[in-house]
Amino acid sequence: MKFRKAAEQLANIPHISRHSALILYDFLIAQRPADCIELGFAHGAGSGYIAAALDELGAGHLTCVDLETSRDFTPTIEHTLDSLGLAARVSIHREINSYNWFLKKKIEEQTTEGVCTPCYDFVFIDGSKNWTIDGMAFFLADKLLRPGGWILFDDYDWRYADAQAKGKTATDGISIRELSADQIEQPNVAAIFDLLVVGHPDYANFKVQDKSWAWAQKTGRTSADKRLVQHERKSALKSKLKRWTGVGH
Repeated sequence: MKFRKAAEQLANIPHISRHSALILYDFLIAQRPADCIELGFAHGAGSGYIAAALDELGAGHLTCVDLETSRDFTPTIEHTLDSLGLAARVSIHREINSYNWFLKKKIEEQTTEGVCTPCYDFVFIDGSKNWTIDGMAFFLADKLLRPGGWILFDDYDWRYADAQAKGKTATDGISIRELSADQIEQPNVAAIFDLLVVGHPDYANFKVQDKSWAWAQKTGRTSADKRLVQHERKSALKSKLKRWTGVGH
């Protein structure tokens, strides 16, 4: 499915901007991942763009995982994908309290004689925005990410303090009042990316897009000079991912 057609149908479904959706779509077209997984799907807008890109390529599958409470969303991911005619490209899974339990089961499924065989080419973490949950999700997803694959985090600069200022007392099952003051103030995803991903010896090609999306590629052992992180504002970005990561060169 062409981007423009997908964007027309997904225009009123939260929570992804057309600009970010185009970058995601172009990335998938350039990289041609066979197997993708999205952790946290909400209404399925991001899922729809991923499925649209895979459909345009004529190959590939997306696995989506979120909480059971997502059944109460309007629209649901099922409705979103059905409206696009792309439900066949996606497998939907729901867990009681964390997509990490799904990853645990997937690691078990992929493990033979103590060795886990990676099975994904692209991991999109777009869920809890919590240090404990998504920090663990990174290490679990890493076991399932094939060499050369990419990982993308949403909400790089999101803070519990901002949610609290809007009157929220809990997000994704996490009670804000039970968190320490410094965890409430600090963007948790930024801490995960800067401390766990950038510091991981198997990752490189780090990019933070408009303080929102954070990208990294699993390249194998890297030298310290490859751990530099490029930060770019939206106004400086081009729609083609290859213009800012080298993808497709």
